[in-house]
Order: sequence, then structure tokens, then C-alpha cells
Amino acid sequence: MKKFVIVTTLAASAIGLNLVNGISKAEAVSLVPPVEGEIKLTNVACVTGSCIDTTPYGYTVSSELYNPDYKRSLLFSDDSFTANNYGFGISFAPVDAGTNSIAGQNWFRPVAIRTNNKLPENGQLEVGQFKFNFTSTISQLVLSFFDVEDTGTSILNVNGVAYGGTITPGGNANIKKVTLNNVNSLELKLGNIGGKFATGDGVRLDVNKTVPEPETTVGLGVLGLAALFGLQKRKKTSQAV
Repeated sequence: MKKFVIVTTLAASAIGLNLVNGISKAEAVSLVPPVEGEIKLTNVACVTGSCIDTTPYGYTVSSELYNPDYKRSLLFSDDSFTANNYGFGISFAPVDAGTNSIAGQNWFRPVAIRTNNKLPENGQLEVGQFKFNFTSTISQLVLSFFDVEDTGTSILNVNGVAYGGTITPGGNANIKKVTLNNVNSLELKLGNIGGKFATGDGVRLDVNKTVPEPETTVGLGVLGLAALFGLQKRKKTSQAV
């Protein structure tokens, strides 16, 4: 009798695992707000007067110092193919100076500010250093860096531990992707000041988290049914003796 019990339980588990592995999928969900505007930072006042709160998206952002001649950068959610004039010298043309991502898609867009409050390229120099703190651990995070053409863009640390992830430069409008696992926080630098360009190399960022699709839940439900079926069969076998 014990032999039958063991075989039945293992069979039920194997069926459940095969079903989950067969239909479990994942999809990427962008953490960049789908509306355009200035991102609310934890340590910099909202310049435009109306900032996007990112806490509903599961994270907060702080802006860090990265150059003695520059203040903490601002951060925007922006579709590069739409014109935006936010005042205070921040004006985004429908086609930017050189960092134009996919039309209809929002990306994080830094705005570099000199210590004398001057805005290089009318606010279109996309350089800055930012720290993201997530309200819960993200099992898989995909970072997409747009238009890295010079050295400087890098992932500085993940979960408070130095990462040293320098993004290798590429050609115009390139997209460099990095996948991180089990992320609670990360700090990264976008673009750089000076270098091979007159003012610097501007870079945009897209952040996506990978989440299971509804089919996964169905798979887990089937696993539970399979296990229940095994238990019922085991009970019937026990009663038959």
C-alpha cells in the first residue's frame, strides 16, 4: 500500500510542475509614468509646480550630485516626439538635440543644471545621477539606456552594494539593456559632462519590471488541483485496504 501512496503523490506533483512550466509566462511593465511631466524627487523641490508622484508605481527617486559645476539634476517622464515648454528655461523641442527615443513611448529624461542655474542646451542636456528606492523587492528589473555614445553612463550600486556596471558606448540611437535580479534599490548615472561632445553625452532611461501573466495563476491553480487529486486518490487507496 505504501508503494502506491508514494507513486500517486509524485505523479500529482510532476503533473502540476509540468503544467506550470508549460504555461507560465512573464511580461514587462514599464515603471516610467505614462504621462509627461516632471518627476517628484525626494530631495529636490518641484520646479514646474506640478510633479508626478511615483509612489503609486512602487518607488521613489532622489537626485544625487555628480559634478562640482552642476547641481542635482531634475528628472522628467517624456515622449521625445512631443514639444513641451515647462518654463524656467526648460523647453523640449519635438525633435531634440540628439537623444530621440521611440515616438509614443515615455522615457526618463534627466535635465542637467549648472550651479549658476544655467540650463545647457535649453534643458536638453540629459545628464544626471539618480537613486531609485522600491517599496518591495523586484524579482527582475530590466534597464534600457538610450543613446549611450560616450563613457560615463553606469550602474553605481544595487541594494547599497557597489555594482561597477559601466555601460559600453555604441552608435547613435543605440539601446543598451541590463537585467538585474532581486532589486530593492539602485543608483545610476546617466550620460556625462564634456567628453567627445561640446556639452556632454545625453542618455535616457527606461525601467521595466518583469511580472507573471495571468496564465501563471491558472497554472498554480492546476497544480493545487493535481495535488488535491493525489490526496483524494491516496485516501481512497488507504480506505480500500
